[in-house]
Amino acid sequence: MDDLPTFDGRQLTAARALAEMTVAALAEKADVTPRTVHRIEIGGPFSVSPSKRHGHISADVWNRIVTALQEAGVELTTERGGHGAGARWLQPRRARD
Repeated sequence: MDDLPTFDGRQLTAARALAEMTVAALAEKADVTPRTVHRIEIGGPFSVSPSKRHGHISADVWNRIVTALQEAGVELTTERGGHGAGARWLQPRRARD
């Protein structure tokens, strides 16, 4: 059985919301299509594969999305220590004017 990293589309939706990005903005920043972002977000749990595989997200595409979110100050977190997976700010957020 594969031991590929698994994520959930809702996690991406939460991270994108924290970054205050639209689907189109994240897609542009990550150099993927808006359809790709949307498909990941509505698809539920998914695995990241080093190469193209049916039913998986390629590591290249996923890394571009994660990098775009990190540049916006948001990090995806994995399940650990009794806490579920999610998203968080990389640094404390500054108060808005």
